[in-house]
Amino acid sequence: MDFALRSVAGWAVFALLGQLSLGLRTTPGSPCENRCRPSNNTTAAEIVCQDYEYNTTDVGRKFEDCVECQLQSTFEDDISGQSDVEWGLYNLRYAFSSCVYGFPEQVANISNPCPVACGGLETSLEYELEDPSGLNFETWCGTASFADNEITECGACYNLTAERADTSQVYMANFLESLRYNCHFKTPTEEEFPITPSRIFSESLLPSSTSNLISSSDDSDSGTDNLALIIAMPILGFVILLCLLALGCFFFIRSRRKKARRLRQPGHLHARWNDTSISTPQWAMEYPAQAQGMYSPAIYSPQAVYSPQPEYGPGFGFGFVDTDGRGSEIGYSKVHEPVIASPSTAYSPEEKIMPQPYFPPPPLPNNGKMKQPE
Repeated sequence: MDFALRSVAGWAVFALLGQLSLGLRTTPGSPCENRCRPSNNTTAAEIVCQDYEYNTTDVGRKFEDCVECQLQSTFEDDISGQSDVEWGLYNLRYAFSSCVYGFPEQVANISNPCPVACGGLETSLEYELEDPSGLNFETWCGTASFADNEITECGACYNLTAERADTSQVYMANFLESLRYNCHFKTPTEEEFPITPSRIFSESLLPSSTSNLISSSDDSDSGTDNLALIIAMPILGFVILLCLLALGCFFFIRSRRKKARRLRQPGHLHARWNDTSISTPQWAMEYPAQAQGMYSPAIYSPQAVYSPQPEYGPGFGFGFVDTDGRGSEIGYSKVHEPVIASPSTAYSPEEKIMPQPYFPPPPLPNNGKMKQPE
């Protein structure tokens, strides 16, 4: 009986010591088991809450080293469906809940207003925290209380604690931001977590999770095509604009030239029928007498040009006998030689009709008396 009681007491003490020595949980057969040993379960004994403790205490260094290995591992257990990345994120959620809400166990009592600012997230972060499995690692992401505005407000509060080194808890804000990223963009199987651990365990606040940091080759090609399209569209639009401007300038100049050509042309003859300047040259107005002679019917008439002149026709005087019996020619006029119309002479304004010299006929014998026939 006593032996049995001692055996039960011994097993109880061993179990209690085992619970106290339990470390961070990881995937069975994971290459991170040595860095997270013992790896049966995550407990509050393996958690620290202030930033400086992750660099100055054994517990803090072990936690950072284990989670760093898990987030950079691509190992997955085919039987249980668990992966190292999922357990690494679970350990971050466990640390945040323990330090901020004291659940499942109180780790430290740090005085700041951030637990109040993060109160709206408590229900979601504690959801199934004590019963993790390969089937419920992300189910808590779908709870209504895990809202982006609550996460942003909570992270901003813990980012302000960096002003005091002894109570700085910026790591808590980065733990929360990493959890939000994985809820929005779940890490694919056999892929590393896209946010490097060196950024998570840093006093520089992570940016909000607005874009997926992991993309497949198809998405990369699509992104490259979209980028090329974005670059090409403005260039194509500029070329089209230049072509339209050149075409518009061409038609504008063409229209102006047509208008100028119409202005240089005279009006319709029917509209200017009473305008004598159309048919009367300038030189004809300066020399009306010569113009009248050049355009007279005598010049342009074929009979006047080509028919022979009579011996005593126009241009000669007429006979007159004085009282003393002497005859003479009087009343003769100047003789104008006929002008043959030609393009070079008939229409030249410079040509003037000059009078021809007159040679009188020889005097008649016998003092102007006609010889009587015998």
